[in-house]
Amino acid sequence: MRTAPLKTGETLPALDLVATDGSAFEIEPLLTAGSLVVYFMRTPTCPVCHSHLRQMGRARIDGHPLVDRLLVIVPGDARDAASVARRRAELSGRIVASTTAHAAVGLFTRAALQQSGTFVVGSDSTVLSARFSTVPLGAYDEGEVTAALAVAMQ
Repeated sequence: MRTAPLKTGETLPALDLVATDGSAFEIEPLLTAGSLVVYFMRTPTCPVCHSHLRQMGRARIDGHPLVDRLLVIVPGDARDAASVARRRAELSGRIVASTTAHAAVGLFTRAALQQSGTFVVGSDSTVLSARFSTVPLGAYDEGEVTAALAVAMQ
């Protein structure tokens, strides 16, 4: 396990992910299609995280919906992912869960709060941009994500 969050230039590790229906979810096909925004929620009910998800659902990169390049990881199990998916139907198929992924990228519980974060990852699994925070307000910046994706898509 990591002792600090992933940084730009490091490699996204293999993640144990589960889809909303309980089946195993593989991230590799999404990476093969190009760069990816991986957003780690603090909790399934975090209001700030849901605000970020609404923002991501509206965002566009070079005229294309950000949702096409997004994967949301909810801490917990398939039921937790499904509860988020019910609230965020516009992100259908882009919400998964994991009990280990947060720790695998170095996001831990600090002062009783699960850290959240946003990582832009290239098709080769290299982290192009990393933002994380114990307070979820600081875990997502649309301008930073847009800039990293624009560079990756050149």
